[in-house]
Amino acid sequence: MIDSSDVRGGAGPRPAAPPANLILIEQSGVKHQIPQPSADSGMIEAEHAIDQRGSQLREVKVVSRHRAIARWKSGEVGWRRVA
Repeated sequence: MIDSSDVRGGAGPRPAAPPANLILIEQSGVKHQIPQPSADSGMIEAEHAIDQRGSQLREVKVVSRHRAIARWKSGEVGWRRVA
């Protein structure tokens, strides 16, 4: 049996990026988990959240496949890559 990737020599559409979660932890400890279609979109949304609500947040994480990709903590400058 031959599938379509064999016919094209293995060149095909890129696999979809795995979904991610944006996790916002407020200063009070309240945790919000927001599903994202990909880690890239999670990073973009995280930066918007930091710009809009930075003083109310203690920590922001982008997690994909149960693994943290990037993290920001209150008082730090910029993102810390975890993965």
